[in-house]
Amino acid sequence: MLRLQSTLSKSLICLFALTGIILMFAQSAVPGVPYWKVLLYAFGLVCALSICLLSVILVRASFNQWSLRHRAIDTGWLWFNANPPGLDALRKPAGAVTENKTEKIQ
Repeated sequence: MLRLQSTLSKSLICLFALTGIILMFAQSAVPGVPYWKVLLYAFGLVCALSICLLSVILVRASFNQWSLRHRAIDTGWLWFNANPPGLDALRKPAGAVTENKTEKIQ
């Protein structure tokens, strides 16, 4: 409980500090605009960025889960055009012959 209170108090201090910085910037950047309007625009911008970030996280997580359900090895390797080095050798049974070694040498 004490840790939660500490985290909340630190978050509120950061929120008040960021609000003060925004207001100081707004006073010098746009002197004719009221403070409440600047805070409203800043809050809208933060909400829009949060929604965009959350949607990217959800889409990527859904795609990663879908690809793993459809026999993908690792979602990090989907951006490359081949499997990780050595993976094909690990997939084959111990006695299997690879395609390149099927030709008999005369």
